[in-house]
Amino acid sequence: MGLVGRHAEAARLRAALRRPPCVVIVRGEPGAGASRLLDEVLTGPESGEWVRIRGTCPDPRDATPLAPIADALAGLPYRPDVLLPPVTGAVATVVPELAQWLPEPPGAAAGGPVGWRGPLRRGLRALLAAQGSVVLAVEDVHRADGATLDLLEHLLAAMPPGLRLVLTEHAAPGLPARGLRIPCQVRAEEIVLGPWTVEQTREAASRWLGERAAEPGLAELLHARTGGLPGALEALLTSACERGVPPEPLLAAVRDAEVPLRLRRDLARRRERLTEDAQRLVEAAAVLGRPVPAGVLAQVADIEPSRAERAADLAVRRSVLRADGPQLTFRHALDREAALEEVPGPRLARLSLRAVRVLHRGGGPVPLAELARLSLAAGRVRDGLRYLTTAADRAAAEGDYTTATSLYTRAVAEDPRPGGRVRTAAKLVRTAQLARADERVVRAIRRVLDEDDPPPRRRGDLRLHLGILLRNQSGGALDSLNEIARAIPDLEVSDPPTAARAMLVAAIPSIKGWPVVRNYAWLERAEAIAGQVTDPVARAAIAANRASALMLLGDRRAWDAVEALRAPAGSAMEAAQYARGWTNLAHATIALGHTARARACLERAVAGLADTTSPYVEGLTQTARLVLAWHEGRWEGLHAEADHITKLHREIPDLTSEAMLVRGLTALHVLGNVSRARRDLAEAARTTCYDTGFILTASAAALARVHLEAGRPGQAGDAVEAAVHRLEATGGWVWGTEVVPTAVEALHGSGRTARAHRLVADFAAGVRDRDAPAAHIALTVGRALLAEAEGHHEQAATALAGAEEAWRGLGRPFDAARAAEARGRCLLHAHHGPGDRRQRRAHPTDLAPDPEEEQRKAAVAVIRRAIDAYRALGARWDVARCHRLLRRHDIVTTHRRGRLGYGDQLSPREREVARLVVQGRANRDIAESLVLSTRTVEHHVASILRKLNVSSRADIAAVHAPGEAERRSHGDA
Repeated sequence: MGLVGRHAEAARLRAALRRPPCVVIVRGEPGAGASRLLDEVLTGPESGEWVRIRGTCPDPRDATPLAPIADALAGLPYRPDVLLPPVTGAVATVVPELAQWLPEPPGAAAGGPVGWRGPLRRGLRALLAAQGSVVLAVEDVHRADGATLDLLEHLLAAMPPGLRLVLTEHAAPGLPARGLRIPCQVRAEEIVLGPWTVEQTREAASRWLGERAAEPGLAELLHARTGGLPGALEALLTSACERGVPPEPLLAAVRDAEVPLRLRRDLARRRERLTEDAQRLVEAAAVLGRPVPAGVLAQVADIEPSRAERAADLAVRRSVLRADGPQLTFRHALDREAALEEVPGPRLARLSLRAVRVLHRGGGPVPLAELARLSLAAGRVRDGLRYLTTAADRAAAEGDYTTATSLYTRAVAEDPRPGGRVRTAAKLVRTAQLARADERVVRAIRRVLDEDDPPPRRRGDLRLHLGILLRNQSGGALDSLNEIARAIPDLEVSDPPTAARAMLVAAIPSIKGWPVVRNYAWLERAEAIAGQVTDPVARAAIAANRASALMLLGDRRAWDAVEALRAPAGSAMEAAQYARGWTNLAHATIALGHTARARACLERAVAGLADTTSPYVEGLTQTARLVLAWHEGRWEGLHAEADHITKLHREIPDLTSEAMLVRGLTALHVLGNVSRARRDLAEAARTTCYDTGFILTASAAALARVHLEAGRPGQAGDAVEAAVHRLEATGGWVWGTEVVPTAVEALHGSGRTARAHRLVADFAAGVRDRDAPAAHIALTVGRALLAEAEGHHEQAATALAGAEEAWRGLGRPFDAARAAEARGRCLLHAHHGPGDRRQRRAHPTDLAPDPEEEQRKAAVAVIRRAIDAYRALGARWDVARCHRLLRRHDIVTTHRRGRLGYGDQLSPREREVARLVVQGRANRDIAESLVLSTRTVEHHVASILRKLNVSSRADIAAVHAPGEAERRSHGDA
């Protein structure tokens, strides 16, 4: 796992060991990492000249006298150049492994180590002194036998000048160490290892799990379950990942992991030497599960206060419990879970009931959630459920929807009454939409629907909100839509206003959902009954859903529907519905190309959220900002922001996939990191559930562009196939803006030109009457690319000039630059094939301008304008692609001084290649990132090795760019 959070302690240990003779005592709780600290220091380069020997004190039940000293000395290296005095032979009576090169023991050895105690002490001192610089480490000295302690004290009384003695000891915080008499003339250092903080736990987890450790809440959960103790964290992560890296979500795998066997056995060993009173106190602490004074534990355990005080002191000394001021608790949650599992069922019930009574008598705020848990454990189910639902209601009223969702879920799982489960599920399904729900919530609601036969109105309501939950946070588009469709028949009979709302939810389209004609059918049915709705909150929800559906369909009636969202909100719930509607509209208008209007929608959404709270809607506004910034070309810092949002919402698929898409797009175009971009783009497409037309298409188009530039048109065609199929299946052609132009290039390049023609024709028919300006410009680009593919370069260039201007009008500079690049390419191809060297007229008296050369200059000017636009955006990958296009036409874009110009110094291109080599990139990745051929990269790498006078790629990092490793860790490409 590497050294985490112990750098200051390691520095202190190194500093102490530089000044022998000395003794260093490293203290900490079991699992605090004392051995790991010794490993780090004693294997470092600074200790290479020292003789390093280590021994560990065994469990007292298995101990033999002087075992740790014997184990340490057994590792002493044979040094024929060292003259050993005769007294050192006494050591062979304890360490037979050294007998072959130690002097004969002074006299008979029949007495063994006890009888030879005096010679053994002098012999050990002389042997260590003869070695010169020595580090003797004795670990777990709190378990040392009397003979070992006696020998260590005599060694401390007259330490050899080169000796460094390191002792590790398990000791609870606040308690004195085991008494070793250290003479005042001996330099002594004590180092105390405390638990890790949450941030240190996060750092350790990231070394173990990589990027997955950034999952929101994971570090906090790991810290809560392990108490920040490195040994417990390692055991827990090993248990959670014992079958390989678990599937998403990782948070659930860690949350549900059982107590590792290693920690169970460790706790059992520490409890073995406790008295009966101390064992009962530990059981009471396990049942209560929270820090409490010893007096409270005594009442629950039914022990007299005086006896309880002695029992508590023993439990703390044995590191079973931890004293936090006057309160006692377990060192970490895993210890508590292991102890609780050992309490027999009948005794657990009695202790739990006693704990409920003690907490009630304690005064102060009543911990409802704890009382619920204890009541359920005591068999008082009705009381436990009452506490649970009351605590959940209180949390929901205070806006703590995450806590409320968790408590309602527990109540549904614990309630044996079908009616009670149905009532609680109705609260749960609404609250969960405002929190970050997980798979347990979905399971609880499905159980109620499948097993409890709710009445029609309740059943319809549950299905509707489950469908919304599946759409927003888990599941897939079809799962969500089908669940909502199943809800509508019940709601039409029992609750027409809610049925209208459900129909409008079903009308909201998705590229992974139904054909849009079915969305339109639900829209028409909803409009027929929406006028019957009088409840203000329901009317706000209907207005938000209707405007969202029409906008996502590119229906021109959407703008009239938007006006209904401008009405003032009479309550926080109305404000929440309006904010949700404006957020949906922001996403829809961005995709359609209404950039300025999208910004206005987003501002209204943010203003609406000021009066309410919804983590999901807040996440939607964050991802909308990312996508808007991408389209508007505000790319500075965008990759880091997208990375942050990806990790922040990792458990909500459509939020994290949209943020991951922007992270992948910026990794490709801004960082030029093709390998990372491909991972992010593919994962974004895999993760998205209710994609409303941008994620799947944009990721497919970007992956296809990578393949096209690398000369793999067949793979480019494969990359767009799934997205194109979704467009054809749903008829949602307004979502084709991102993918159709690239698909035309890919299909033509792979020999499927007829398919490309059909695609453009279908796209044209699908967007003909739609209010989707971006799709109409993309149609122009697609037609132009078809014309280019068929050799009509000037026609294509004219169309692309219009597209470039139109993209600028929409405020999308990157799309405008791409159109300019394609236009310049068409102009070059109109008069010259790739690599076709054209000579100007050579006659010296002919001064008339060459029309072809003038057209060539015009084409180059267009491409240079695209390069300038890309540079303004920071799109380094696209700049490199344009330079490659010019090189193909023998147009030199930079001054090439060659080897003679740079000598033994790296050229700018070689420095760029070297930087990517240091990052561990393969030649193919480097070629894709810099838009070069693999052979060219191989040539550059060979030149770099020669100029730096190194023999391997690994050696480049030691010579070139010493700060590169740090930039690599921050993702600089």
